Amino acid sequence: MKTSDGNPLNLSAAIALPPDRIQADLSPFRLLCSQGLDLYLLPGERFGPYAEPVGELRELTYRQQLSGSGKSRDLDSRDPHYDHFLLVEASSGELAGSARLQFVPAHPTTGPGGPGAARLPGSQQSYLEHVYPGIKADLASRGNHLEIGRVALAPRFQRQPHTLMLLFRGGLQVAVGAGYGSIHGLVSYNHFTYGEAVNREFLGTLLRPPFLDVSLPHPQPRHPLDGLAPDPRPAAVPTIQELELDIRHRLDPTFRLPVLLRQYINLMEARVRNLSLARDFNQITEILMAADLARIPARRLAHFIAFEHEPIYRTFSWYRGG
Repeated sequence: MKTSDGNPLNLSAAIALPPDRIQADLSPFRLLCSQGLDLYLLPGERFGPYAEPVGELRELTYRQQLSGSGKSRDLDSRDPHYDHFLLVEASSGELAGSARLQFVPAHPTTGPGGPGAARLPGSQQSYLEHVYPGIKADLASRGNHLEIGRVALAPRFQRQPHTLMLLFRGGLQVAVGAGYGSIHGLVSYNHFTYGEAVNREFLGTLLRPPFLDVSLPHPQPRHPLDGLAPDPRPAAVPTIQELELDIRHRLDPTFRLPVLLRQYINLMEARVRNLSLARDFNQITEILMAADLARIPARRLAHFIAFEHEPIYRTFSWYRGG
């Protein structure tokens, strides 16, 4: 397959990292190992040598969802302003997954346009800030927050549920261990896959309780979706699983929830804050999810983060733990 930049893209290719690079560059940043997979937390300033394989992995992942960039690698100028999860199969060195993370400590006196705003990532450093202008200042005024984005999984590992779970568990572990109280991320939904009735039912329901976060004002996106807005009236179904089944039964038997959405809600008790259109990227819908970690039942949280790991996050400048 040819991409818009003229380079071939093999949708089934494995992306392997050289063993000597893993040992020399990545081993100091290994967070944990589970079921043959090593998860590394790589500082943004060390991302350069891994940009090409991560960009290829992203494009492989998003092309399968019919929402790729059209290029051979999905990279942008914001990548150096994030730290990065690299999930590597220990036996082969294959890059199984990746995600980028931006940890922003609280600035109590910071509000949109306030005196601390200059210290926060702007739209050229944070994709979330680009989509929702002013959201970083608002979040920083409320506490330490983590932005997660660009989650990608290699085709072979997409069929292994623990792979995506490991990225999310790693994110939870670092957030809790580093003293962060909330996680925010954008979940892609390819509305071109389904008809108008399905899209209206699905997205409209997400913008109602219990899926909608009604505890805070809703941030305003740069590119809103026409005809859809947060609605305080309760949805007709109480769980995300029932919503999926209802749409399959009434409207389209092929409908499937975005996998990331299911993880955000079932694992982290996350809520929807608003919807936006990725007009500057691939024209699909992006669902802004917010997880208040204090909302997760203590026993469930302990179950997901009670595993042996190396607390390397304590060496990062954004660490705010005890």
